[in-house]
Amino acid sequence: MNASLKTLVKNTSAEFVCYRDGDLWYRIVFAEKSPSVETTGFEFPVPVRDTGTGIFPAQCKAITLMRWIRKHLEKVQRGDWQ
Repeated sequence: MNASLKTLVKNTSAEFVCYRDGDLWYRIVFAEKSPSVETTGFEFPVPVRDTGTGIFPAQCKAITLMRWIRKHLEKVQRGDWQ
C-alpha cells in the first residue's frame, strides 16, 4: 500500500466492519492515483480501551479517526503488520 495519510482522510468516510479482540475495526475506501484508477480499502483498529466515553458511529468522516489511522498506517509502512 502506497497511500498517504492525506489520501486516506481527505474527503473519505470510515465504515465500521466488526469488533474483534478488544478493537473496533473500520474500513476506508478510496481511489489511488495511478494510471488505472483502482478502488482500494484500508482497514484499521480502534482499541476500545482508547475510546473512553466516546461515541463511535457505524459511519463517520475518516478524518475524525485520524489518530488511529495514522498509528496503523505507520505500523503497515514499517512492516510490523501483515
